[in-house]
Amino acid sequence: MTPVESSLVELFAKDPREPGWLAEARLEALARFRARGLPTSRDEDWRFTSLASLAPVVLERTRPADAEAGAARLGALLARAPGGGPRLVFVDGRLRRELSVIEGLPAGAIVSSLAQALLEAPALVKPHLGRLARPEEHAFVAANAALMADGGFVHLPAGATLDAPIVLVFLASGARPALASPRTLVVAGEGARATVAEVFLGEDGVYLTNAVTELVLGEGADVEHVRLQDESPRAFHVGVVAAEQQAKATLAAHALSLGGRLSRSELRTRLVGEQASVAANGLYMADGERLVDNFSWVEHAVPRCSTTETYKGVLDGHARGVFSGRIRVMPGAQKTVARQMNSNLLLSDDAIVDTKPQLEIFADDVKCGHGGTVGQLDEAALFYLRSRGLPAAEARGLLIYAFVAEMVDLVRAAPLRAAAKGLVQARLPAGARLLEAA
Repeated sequence: MTPVESSLVELFAKDPREPGWLAEARLEALARFRARGLPTSRDEDWRFTSLASLAPVVLERTRPADAEAGAARLGALLARAPGGGPRLVFVDGRLRRELSVIEGLPAGAIVSSLAQALLEAPALVKPHLGRLARPEEHAFVAANAALMADGGFVHLPAGATLDAPIVLVFLASGARPALASPRTLVVAGEGARATVAEVFLGEDGVYLTNAVTELVLGEGADVEHVRLQDESPRAFHVGVVAAEQQAKATLAAHALSLGGRLSRSELRTRLVGEQASVAANGLYMADGERLVDNFSWVEHAVPRCSTTETYKGVLDGHARGVFSGRIRVMPGAQKTVARQMNSNLLLSDDAIVDTKPQLEIFADDVKCGHGGTVGQLDEAALFYLRSRGLPAAEARGLLIYAFVAEMVDLVRAAPLRAAAKGLVQARLPAGARLLEAA
């Protein structure tokens, strides 16, 4: 085993307070991880992403003192996170109640930490936890299942509607090469409507965030799920979102990957009820020697469902971007409509992108297509802006933002859209000037 794999195994510890069924699931997940180990480039789904830079990292346990020592830095990070509605704040994977706000919930709705829900409402958690994100199918999911300590729990009863987004903020102190294994479970009942955001922020330090989210959408539910990832430039981040959608359920899943030395964002969803639909949207930006990977897997199990996937990437320096999207139309899933598009903007001659949109179709009455583009900044447009008096950096920044703005604007919830816009513009050439002008 590599040092990082050994340290993950050594971090396992039994919790005498948890129910027996969860303790048993943890042990089983740990056994699966020990047997499987982390993926390598020999695994087809990881063919373009090497974990060699993560392999030598020895992960440690976080300590409450780490967060206290970095209180000022964490305060600055939290100021970058959206608010205005229910918000849970986790530091190094632990809930900070004094920073969290629970208000404005409709009758019967629950927003709490997962650890609290396991103690107070286990009957709502047990039927769903680990059902969609399966340890036997994914090494990082197995590690999360074995080592998860806390995370978010959102339960929306039938017909519940929330106007303000529910925001789960995960802050990293960066004090040591630590592991955070947040687990989030969202259960939306029939006709429920809400936006749930997961925001991952870090400023410095080497650490690993291994996050798993399960989204259970009942018939006619409408859920917008937003992941904003702006981790430390030396951090590693793997995030897996596993979803299941009943009839007429609508999922808008946004993944904005902006930080980290190596990051991977996954969406895996099954459409199991007719007329369900998913819109998978992704934006990734990387420079230097960073690697950012996006993976999606959508299974159409029944007829008359639709998928729209749109991912855009901006790469500079020696950065590498990866997009691998797979839409599988199962036998009998007639009248499926599915579209995939991946567009990339390379800002240097050394930036690399690997794009692999895929369709697996086992039905004959479908409308499916995919495509991808790779290009550079339009020199004519750049010259035009320069001729109007804009400095070179601002002209480049404006053109880059024109390319990525579509992805930011797709976020429906205004507070999240504004937060995403600010994080994106801060990474652009002359970003401060662009923020002032916005």
